[in-house]
Amino acid sequence: MISVSICDDDTIMLQTMKKIVENELQHRKIGFECNIYTSGEEFLKLNKKTKNELIILDIEMPGISGLKIAEHLKNEGRNKNIVFATSHENLVFRSLQCYPFSFIRKSNIEIEIPEMIEQFLKQNAEKHSYFAFETKKSAMCIPVENIMYLTYWDHKIILVTNENRKYEFRGAMKECLSQLKGEHFFRANSGAIVNLKYGKKLEDSCILMKDNSRIQISRERKKECKQRFMKCWRESI
Repeated sequence: MISVSICDDDTIMLQTMKKIVENELQHRKIGFECNIYTSGEEFLKLNKKTKNELIILDIEMPGISGLKIAEHLKNEGRNKNIVFATSHENLVFRSLQCYPFSFIRKSNIEIEIPEMIEQFLKQNAEKHSYFAFETKKSAMCIPVENIMYLTYWDHKIILVTNENRKYEFRGAMKECLSQLKGEHFFRANSGAIVNLKYGKKLEDSCILMKDNSRIQISRERKKECKQRFMKCWRESI
């Protein structure tokens, strides 16, 4: 079940976005509820946090704007599922401080809302998927989103999580990659798979990860790595 909230003072635009969202989710056979709000004041008074929430906010509104709502939601840790809708692209830069999930242009909502929903569903699927493996002592199953990178050496795989926990097990990188189907995962070289969400910096021939490890990028994968890294970075801001 996905809980969608849409806030816009333009009632025609509000109903149009609601219809596009509902049609897209119905087409995908996904359960949902969709609530609409005509002002920032109404949103803050009535909207409640839910699981799997998607919040679409008009950036500019009289009184409490979408940006003000986003600042409030950021304090509650709810900003990662915010989508800003705007007719003025120059306002997008100001909204980056709220770290929203995405943006849609009101002039192109018929195309951009379905694209945004597809990306949202992919992100949700990754959050609820798990990676299974066996160590010498036990069988393990950890959330895919917690994996920072995997490296292969001397017939062993070292898995490092975002909490800097390390697991060692035997296996093949190809088999690991088959479980890591999210687009954030990238095989940087024959012996390393990285989760680009945890990349701090893309250097000439390596990726600097959040634990300051440097993962080498093979020559033939540099171009694709740069494209995937930049796409991941744009989606995270």
